[in-house]
Amino acid sequence: MGIIDKEFELIAEFFPNIISVNNQIDHLRLELEGGIILDINYKNYPKKPKILLINNKGEIFKNLDTMILKLKKWKKSNPPRIAELIKDIENFIKSMSSREVLIDKEFIFGVFELCKQKHPHEIIGLLRIKDGIISEFILPPGALSNEFNAVFFPRRLPLDTSIIGTIHSHPSGNPNPSKGDLDQMFKNRGVHIIVAYPYDTHRMKCFDERGQELSFKII
Repeated sequence: MGIIDKEFELIAEFFPNIISVNNQIDHLRLELEGGIILDINYKNYPKKPKILLINNKGEIFKNLDTMILKLKKWKKSNPPRIAELIKDIENFIKSMSSREVLIDKEFIFGVFELCKQKHPHEIIGLLRIKDGIISEFILPPGALSNEFNAVFFPRRLPLDTSIIGTIHSHPSGNPNPSKGDLDQMFKNRGVHIIVAYPYDTHRMKCFDERGQELSFKII
């Protein structure tokens, strides 16, 4: 049995609803949560497979390599199993549609330390998601901050679908969004985290773009 056959055998075991494209076992499609279609072509395995994620509007997710750790760290000499990769992508899509925000512990505690260093000035950053977990802070281009507020310029934001929201601090100690937050910052991306003084898990909240509070879990 060849390497492609072995990969397909394991995929079919874990994902019985997966279908082949043009009767090829190395080119498959699977419907994920929310009607999103995963199209994966691994005919050149152990080289990195070609992957498309297509939503119900026909739009394609871009920069998937930055969101899925197994893709980002892919090595031909020691590749992950394709079934494991599909599972990670499936979990990523589930987390994107969930009302619970998953946050990396090391990431958020690093943000707390940054807030303490910059206090009483606000900090502001963009949130990047990997494998369904918020795990990276990115400084927005041209961001400005002082002890009263922080601003950035949405038109300068990179076209990167792994960036799913914003995070900023409130030195006042109030973790709720201001009118300015709702009118400006919350209009641009889906998940928004506010970390308030004294900058710990008890003084932080997550919101959607409408200002509705979201539950979160630090893992």
